[in-house]
Amino acid sequence: MEGSGKSAPIETQIFASGILVVLAVILFLFLAGDTASAVIDAIFKFSTNQLGALYIWFTLFCFGVELSLAFGKYGKVRFGGPDARPEFTRLSWVAMFFCAGIGTALMAWASKEWAYHYVAPPFDVEPMSKEASRWAATYGLFHWGPLGWVLYSICAFPIGYAFYNRKQSALRLSTSCSAILGEDRMNGPLGKAIDTLFIFGLVGGTGTTLVSATPMLSEAVCELFGLTRSFSVDAVIVVIWTVIFTVTVGLGLKKGIKMLSDVNLFAIFVLCGVVFLVGPTWFMLNTLTDSLGLMLNNFIRMSFYTAPHFTADDYQLFLAGEKSNYTSMFPQTWTVFYWAWYIAYAPYMGIFMARISRGRTFRDVVITAQTFGTLGCAMFFAIFGNNAMYQYLTGRFDFLAVTASQGENAAIVGALMHLTSIEPLAMLILVIFVFVGFIYSATTVNSSAYAIATVTSKDMGEGTDVEPHLFNRVIWAVFLGAIALALMYQDEVVKQSAATTPGGVEAVAGSTGVATTSVLTALKVSSLGVAIPLMVCVLIAILSFLKSIGQDKPHLEKGLLPEESG
Repeated sequence: MEGSGKSAPIETQIFASGILVVLAVILFLFLAGDTASAVIDAIFKFSTNQLGALYIWFTLFCFGVELSLAFGKYGKVRFGGPDARPEFTRLSWVAMFFCAGIGTALMAWASKEWAYHYVAPPFDVEPMSKEASRWAATYGLFHWGPLGWVLYSICAFPIGYAFYNRKQSALRLSTSCSAILGEDRMNGPLGKAIDTLFIFGLVGGTGTTLVSATPMLSEAVCELFGLTRSFSVDAVIVVIWTVIFTVTVGLGLKKGIKMLSDVNLFAIFVLCGVVFLVGPTWFMLNTLTDSLGLMLNNFIRMSFYTAPHFTADDYQLFLAGEKSNYTSMFPQTWTVFYWAWYIAYAPYMGIFMARISRGRTFRDVVITAQTFGTLGCAMFFAIFGNNAMYQYLTGRFDFLAVTASQGENAAIVGALMHLTSIEPLAMLILVIFVFVGFIYSATTVNSSAYAIATVTSKDMGEGTDVEPHLFNRVIWAVFLGAIALALMYQDEVVKQSAATTPGGVEAVAGSTGVATTSVLTALKVSSLGVAIPLMVCVLIAILSFLKSIGQDKPHLEKGLLPEESG
C-alpha cells in the first residue's frame, strides 16, 4: 500500500504531543458528559458575543492580502521559483483542494441552511416572508463564498513560500512564522506548541465534519434499505468511512488522494446534473440569479454585519438560553461562527494547498481558489437548497414540518425523494446521493490525515516524491475516525439530557419549534475553541510571509524578468 516515493521520518515530539492531545479530547468527550457541553457553551458565548468583530476584521484583512497577491507586483511569483512547473493537471488540482476543504457537510448545509434563515432572517426582516425567502437563498452563498475561501487559502502562501522558496525542511504552520518569531523559537517548544494546536484544531474539525455528515447519510441509507436510523447505524457508517480514507491515505497523495478526488469530482457533477435536470430547473436558475444580485449589492453590509443593537431583555434571554431572540443575534450565531470554523481549518488547508501547488503562481492560486471554490459551493446551494425551498413554498413537501417531527436529516432526504413521482428514478437519485456522500467525506478526511502526517514529519525536502511515513498517515486516519465516534457519542449524551445550547441549529430549532439537534455543539469545541489562538498564529505567519517577500524583493524581481519579457 505504500506509495512509490520516499518516506519522511516522523518528528517524534510533535507526533507524540499530537497523539496525547487527541487522546485527551476523546476521553474528555466520552467521560465528561454534561460538563463537556457546559465548557463548549462557555467558549461559544465568549467567542461570539465578545470577539465577533475580531473574526470579521481578520477575515477582511486576509481578503485584502489575497487581493494584493493576485493583482499586485508579486502575482507572478511561483511556489518553487521561476523554473518550477505544476505537478498536477488543473482539473486534478482543483478537485483535490475543493474536496479537501468541502466535504459532505456542504451537501447537508446546502440542503437545510435556507430553512434556518427563512424562519429567523437577518436585518430584522419578517420571518417566513417573501423577503425572508430571498435572504434565505442568499446567505448560504455568502457564508460558503469568497470570504470563506479566503480563509481557506490564506495559509498556503506563508507555508508554501517558506517550504518551496525559502527551503524550509518541513511543511508546518510553525516554519512559516520563523521570519517574525525566529527559527530557533520555531524549532523549539513554541514551534511545537503551535503545530500541536494545529493538530488539535484539525482533528476536532475533521471529526465534526464526519459528525455533521453522518446523520444525513445514515438517514439516506436507512431510506434505501428500509432500516430505522440509530446510533449503531451512524457508527457503522463512520467505520466504513474510516476504512475508505485509511486505505486511500495509505496509498499516498498521487495514487490515493488524487484518484479519489478525481472520482469524487466526476460523481459530484453527475449528482448535481441529475438533480438539476429532474428538479425545478428554472426556479433554481432564477433564484440563484436573484441571490447573486442581492449578495453583490449587499456584500459590504453583510461582511461588516455585527448586529450590536438589541434590547437588554433580548440579550438576557440569549444568555439564559432562550431562542426567541435568535434573529437579533444572527451574525454571532452564523457568520462569526463560520469564520471561526474556517480559521480553525486555515492551517490545514494552507499545508495541503501548498503541497499540491508547487509551480503555481500566487495569482493562479488566489483566482482559482476563489473562482472554483465559490462556484462549486454556489452550485450545491443553487441545486439542493433551492430545490428544498421550492418543495416547501409550492406545498409539495413541508420541509419545516418534517424537520420538526422527524429531524432535519429526514427532511433533506424527503426533499430529494419528492423531486420526481417516478419511484425508481427517485431511488436512483438517492443511491447517487449516498455514493457521493461517502466518497466526499473520504476525500476530505484522507486529505486531513495526510496534512497532519506532513506536520508530524521531518526532512520532507522540496521534491514532490517525498511522502510522510506510511504508519504516520494511517494512524492519523484511524484517529480521525475515533474522534468522530467520540463526538457522536457526546452528541447523543447532549440529546438525551436535552441540554441544548444557544446558537446555530439549536437557536433556530428553539425559535421555530423544529426538533433540536446538538451536532453544532461538537463543531463549537473544534472551531471556536482553537480559532482564537490560531488566528494569532495565522496573523504571525502572514506577517512573516510579507516580511520574507519584502526581503527577497530584489531576487523575486530578477527571477520574474524573463517571464515578464516573454
